[in-house]
Amino acid sequence: MATVKKNNKKKIIIAVSVILVIAILGTVIGVVAAKNKKETVTLATIGTGNVNETVSATGTVESGTTKEYKVGSVATVKEVLVKTGDTVKAGDMLATFDTSTLESQISQMNDSYNKAKKSYQDSVSAQKDAKKQISEINNEIADLQATVQKLGGNNNLSDLLENSSSKSASSYAAQNPIINVSELITLIDSFSDDSEQSNKIIQIVMETISNEIANGNLSSEAINKAVENAILQAIKDGTIDSGSLNFTPEEITRQIENALSGIDWSGINSDIANSDAVELSSAQIRLISLYAQQQMLELQASDATVTAKKQIMETSKSALDTIKESSAELSAGWSAAFDGTVTECNIYPGEQTTLLTSGITIQNLNSMVINLSLGEYDVHKVKVGMPATISTAYGTYTGTVLSKAPIASGGSSGSLLDSVGSMAGISGLSSLTSSGAGVQVQVAIDNADENIIAGFDADVEIEVGDYNNITVVPIESIILEKTGTYVYLYNQDDKTVTKTLIETGAVSDSAYQVTSGLKPGDKIIATPSSDYTEDTFEVNVKSN
Repeated sequence: MATVKKNNKKKIIIAVSVILVIAILGTVIGVVAAKNKKETVTLATIGTGNVNETVSATGTVESGTTKEYKVGSVATVKEVLVKTGDTVKAGDMLATFDTSTLESQISQMNDSYNKAKKSYQDSVSAQKDAKKQISEINNEIADLQATVQKLGGNNNLSDLLENSSSKSASSYAAQNPIINVSELITLIDSFSDDSEQSNKIIQIVMETISNEIANGNLSSEAINKAVENAILQAIKDGTIDSGSLNFTPEEITRQIENALSGIDWSGINSDIANSDAVELSSAQIRLISLYAQQQMLELQASDATVTAKKQIMETSKSALDTIKESSAELSAGWSAAFDGTVTECNIYPGEQTTLLTSGITIQNLNSMVINLSLGEYDVHKVKVGMPATISTAYGTYTGTVLSKAPIASGGSSGSLLDSVGSMAGISGLSSLTSSGAGVQVQVAIDNADENIIAGFDADVEIEVGDYNNITVVPIESIILEKTGTYVYLYNQDDKTVTKTLIETGAVSDSAYQVTSGLKPGDKIIATPSSDYTEDTFEVNVKSN
C-alpha cells in the first residue's frame, strides 16, 4: 500500500507540473477563430478616380495685410537683405538660411515615425489575433466549467477566489495565484513601445518559468534567477533589441522579479499533491488560469493600446511633416508675399533661428484679409499661395493663402472637434472652439469691395490639391474608429468578409484616397453596418 501511494503521489506531482506548464504557456499561444453567422450584404468594387481636396474653415475679416516671418526650427541666418522701413515688392528676397543641420533631424524623426508606424500596425494585428483567441478561450472555459460542475466543484471565479474553507489545492491556488497574468502582461508591455519586443519578453518569461517547474526547481529564488538570466542572454544574443527598450536590462529584470516574488511554487505543488480530489483540483486550477488568460486577451483586444500607439504614430508624423515643411521654406529663403513695407526686422547674419522671438514683418494696409485657425489634421495640407474661395452673406470672392504661422496657439494641445472632424472628413472644426489649439492662417481677399466689412465672419474653402487616377473608396464604405480606418474586404473563395485596416490620403465630400490596404478590383461591403460583432464572417452577397 505504501509503495502504491508513493507512486501515485509522484504521478500526481508530475501531472500537476504539466498542468502548470500548460496554464502558463497558454497565455501566449494563439488559437483559431470561431464560426460566424451569415449576413446579407451588397458589395462595391474598388476602382480609380479623382479627388479634389479642400480645407474649409470660418474666420474673421480684418483690414490690412500683415505677414510675420519666424521659425521654430534650428537653422543659421546667412543673409538679411532688408531693414525696417524698406519698401518691398512681391517676390523680393528678404533673408536666406543655412539648413544643413535640419537634414540629420529629419532623418532621425523619419526613423522614429517608421518605428511608431510599425508598432501601431503590429498592435492592430495583435488586437485582431486576440479577438480571435477570445472566442476559443470562451469555448474552453465553458467546457471546463461543465467538467468542474460534473465533478461536484464550484466553477464561479469570484467563489473560487473567495473560498477559504479548506486547504484544498483549488483554494490554495486561488489564494496564492500562480501568476497575475494580466498585470504581468501590462508590466512587460511597458518595457518597449515595440509590441514585437514586448511579445518576445513575454514568451521568454513564460517558457522559463514553465521549464523550471517541469524540472522540479520550485524555489522562488531559482525561478527568478532563471528568468533574469534568460532575459539578459536574449538581450546579449540580439533576440531582444536593447535599443527598443524603455528601461535598462537591470531595471527590467528587477521589475519582473518583484512581480514574481511572493509566489510559493513549492507550496502549490505540495498542496495539490496532497489533495484527495486531484482531478477536480487540477480542473479548477486550469479554470482559474483560463479566467486570467481571458482577462489578458480582453486587455489586448481592447482599443486602449491600439489608440495610444496610433496617437504616438500621428504625433511622430505631425512632427516630421512640420520639420520637413520648415526645412523646405528656409531652404528657399524668405521672400515678400506681397507689396508692402518692412515694419520690423529682428534677425542678423550668423544668428540661430531658435533664438528668434520675432523675425521680419511686412505690412500692406490697403487690403482685406481673413484670419483662420486650422487644426493639426488640416494645417499640413495648406501651403502659402494656394487659391481659396471666400463666401459671405453678400457674395463669393476669390483669394490666396498669404501666410501660415510656424506654431500652434489658442488653447490646449488638441481639440476633440478637430479630431472628430478629420475622421469624418470635415475640415476646420477646431476653429469653432477656443478649447482647441490651432495654427493661424491668413487668406488675402482679391478685389474686396464695400460688402467686405472688418469684424464679420466669412467662410473659406482652400483648394489643397487635385489628385487624379488614384485608388479611391466611397466614404459610406468605411468604418472610422479611434484605432484607424477600416473596410470589410470580401474573399471570393470562402465567401467571407474581413475587417481590414487601410491608410487614406486626400479626401473629398464623397471619397477617400487609399494609400495602402486596398487595390483596384478588390470588393468590399458597400455600406457596412455598425452592428457587426465579428471581424471575419460569412456573407450572402446581394445582387445589384
